[in-house]
Amino acid sequence: MKIRWKVRLITFSAAVLAVIGGFWLDSSLSLDSARTRLEHVYLRSLGDLTDYVSGIRTALHKSMYAGSPATRSALSAELLAQAGGAKSAMSSLPFSQEKTERFNRFLSQAGDYAMSLSRRTLSGEEISGSDLDNLRMLGEYADKLIMALTGLQARLTAEGDSIVQNVHMLNNLDEIDALAVLDDDFDEVAQEFAAFPALLYDGPFSDHISRREPLAIKDLEGVTQEQALLEAAEFLGCPEDSLSFAGEGGGNLPVYSFSTEDSMVNITRQGGWPVYYKKSGGISAARLTTDQACRAAGEYLAGLGYGPMELSYFLVNDNMASFNFHGSLKTDDGQPVICYPDLLKVTVELEKGGTIEFDAAGYVMNNHQRKIPAPGVSLEKAKEALSPVLQAESGRLAIIPTPGLEEMLCWELHCTAADGQEVLSFVNAKTGLEEQLYILQKDEHGTLAN
Repeated sequence: MKIRWKVRLITFSAAVLAVIGGFWLDSSLSLDSARTRLEHVYLRSLGDLTDYVSGIRTALHKSMYAGSPATRSALSAELLAQAGGAKSAMSSLPFSQEKTERFNRFLSQAGDYAMSLSRRTLSGEEISGSDLDNLRMLGEYADKLIMALTGLQARLTAEGDSIVQNVHMLNNLDEIDALAVLDDDFDEVAQEFAAFPALLYDGPFSDHISRREPLAIKDLEGVTQEQALLEAAEFLGCPEDSLSFAGEGGGNLPVYSFSTEDSMVNITRQGGWPVYYKKSGGISAARLTTDQACRAAGEYLAGLGYGPMELSYFLVNDNMASFNFHGSLKTDDGQPVICYPDLLKVTVELEKGGTIEFDAAGYVMNNHQRKIPAPGVSLEKAKEALSPVLQAESGRLAIIPTPGLEEMLCWELHCTAADGQEVLSFVNAKTGLEEQLYILQKDEHGTLAN
């Protein structure tokens, strides 16, 4: 009897332990899953915060060179939007209250100060040297923050560390303690620009292309999948039976997609135009110069029947060179005009000079017959719209897209600031008002416009 009782006791105890172990294991797995999800939230918020602070830095930098009230107002609205995004991202991170208050004050005052300058210029007041110094100082602190945040991200990646387990890493960013504090006059958040529209650009004049119907092919007949297959085979120079149908898509630019073992191509369902091509595979070495690659890209476009086109910007990375070509037109009185909406992108591998990517979406979406009037404002008159801290080195006519998806004839003024910074200012060729401002960043890899 005693033996039976002992067996039952042991069996019951083992069952209890198994149940407890099961609950413990389940709780442990649930906790690990929760920590993983929280870590993903933290990492994403940290990345978003870095991007927003980078946007703040760019807007502050541009504000130093803005030459018109309209440009300064747009930049102030952009800065407020970026500051709001930074606050939202920061609210998801485990900053201490002290750090959060310091960070929020900097973000609010950076936006408020730019808005204050905007209101003053709209009322006809000139921007003083001390105002420019304040903008420069705010931009320098934004630079320090970016370095601290990107350094933190790099450390987390290199050491495989976790924000969840190392919250103190966030609160050891000395740059936040040293953030500039301006006068209390700029504490109130301006509301009049709260509805500032989203930027339409990824670099100069490109991402507006997805917002309208494809103008270049809107009057062309539709093609079948079989007809598109023939076009794809001709474009790739391969047998039809080597192509596989990969589906349809394209949003505002409907396409048929086809692929081979190492390439894919999109053919428009209207007109049957090759609109995108990409070839996979690595490039082991760079043997060509950028000039040689550029000539190869130009010859590639000419072989497809495009022209004349003008090179604007390029980037070199990982043994590849990507070139942006834009349309080249003339005004009614014969003056040359670069047409930014008619965009073609060509990427050339630097080993043998072959094209590995081709993107004609900008051209297909925007190209159409244009009647371009002679400018109502001369080049010399357009230069008067520039900030006094900028010196125009050259100027040319350019068509740029507006946020409302219209087109505008402007003088593109390539300028230099006293510190050597290169800036592009676009002055309306009809009104003489500055419409857009871009800061050029040049290095051995090419040129970017922000």
